[in-house]
Amino acid sequence: MTRRGFNLWFGAASVVALAGALVAYWQKHKPGYPTKIIAQAGEIPVGGSKIFTYPADDRPCFLLRPAEDTYIAFSRLCTHHTCPVFYQPADHIFTCPCHGGIFSASNGAVLDGPPPKPLPQLILERRGNNIVATGFLQT
Repeated sequence: MTRRGFNLWFGAASVVALAGALVAYWQKHKPGYPTKIIAQAGEIPVGGSKIFTYPADDRPCFLLRPAEDTYIAFSRLCTHHTCPVFYQPADHIFTCPCHGGIFSASNGAVLDGPPPKPLPQLILERRGNNIVATGFLQT
């Protein structure tokens, strides 16, 4: 093998090894979300809502109870310019007063206006009497 061939082989092997190390590091240290109790079962009536924060105190969210055993939650920050959205229970939508964005309260989908993507939906679990947030669904 020539010196040039060895250097090319060694350089390529170094790049592959570095990429593998970076992927392993990212997998081990990727940001996770906290597990947080956000409500008690039955705390809000069917058709009702509650504002809470997740994953941090500066990130408001809505918890909805559309049916007896169904709870869903969404970020309260519009995906256009992070203005707070408001729940309109009669129409089962979220509205953003800043630029007229409208989102579905069933799945967070954009129904009208400039928002580029749906409202982030939280992952919820029922643990005994607790309603627990564990992260966000990937969109």
